[in-house]
Amino acid sequence: MTTTRTRADSAEPDRSSRTTYDLIVCRDDRVVFHDHYATPEQRLSAGVGVLAASDTLAGTITSERAAHIHELHRAHVAQWPADPDVVVNAIATLCRAWGVQLYVSTTEKRSAAPRVLYSVVTEYGRGQVVAEHFPDRVARTASLVERAEQFFGATGAIPSSVLCDEQRLAALVATFLMPATVTLTESALDERDGAYRPASGSLPIC
Repeated sequence: MTTTRTRADSAEPDRSSRTTYDLIVCRDDRVVFHDHYATPEQRLSAGVGVLAASDTLAGTITSERAAHIHELHRAHVAQWPADPDVVVNAIATLCRAWGVQLYVSTTEKRSAAPRVLYSVVTEYGRGQVVAEHFPDRVARTASLVERAEQFFGATGAIPSSVLCDEQRLAALVATFLMPATVTLTESALDERDGAYRPASGSLPIC
C-alpha cells in the first residue's frame, strides 16, 4: 500500500454478519491512513507495511526507523497469530516518539440492522472525520475503553469511575488526541425508508 487513504465518513452497518478490524495511522495528530481488515493478523501485517514499506510516512519513517519496526515485528513472531494486537501496541509505542500514532478498533456488523445506532465521531481536522457505529451502548463503551487504553503502558491505569462512564472515556480520548474532537451521537432506524435519523442531540466532548 503506497497511497494515503483518509476515510471522510463511515457507512452505516450493512445487513451482513461480520466483524471488521480498523487501523488508523496519524502523523502529528493528522490522519494519514485508515482502512478495515477481516482479521487482527491482517491489520498487523498491513500496519507494518504502511509504516515501513510504503511512502505514506515518507520523511518521517527513515530507513533506520523502518528497520527498527521490522526488528520489533520479528521479535514478536510468536504472538502474530495468537495476540497480534499486543504486537501493534508495541509498535505504536515505538512510533509515538516519532510523532506517529497508531489506533485500532473493532466494529461488529450484525445480520439485522439495530433499532438504535450508537456512534463515535472523531474529527481530526477539516475534512478528516472518522465515524464508528455500534449496535448498543455497551459495544460503544468497550470501543472507547480500547482506544483509551492504547495511551497507557499498562492495563488498570484508567480509574473505574472513568471506565464505566462513556462521556468521561470520550473526554479522555479527546484529551490525548487534541486538537481533535470526539462526539457521541445516537440515531434511530426509520423503518419507512431504512435510514437512521438523529435520536437525540449530539454529545460533543471538549
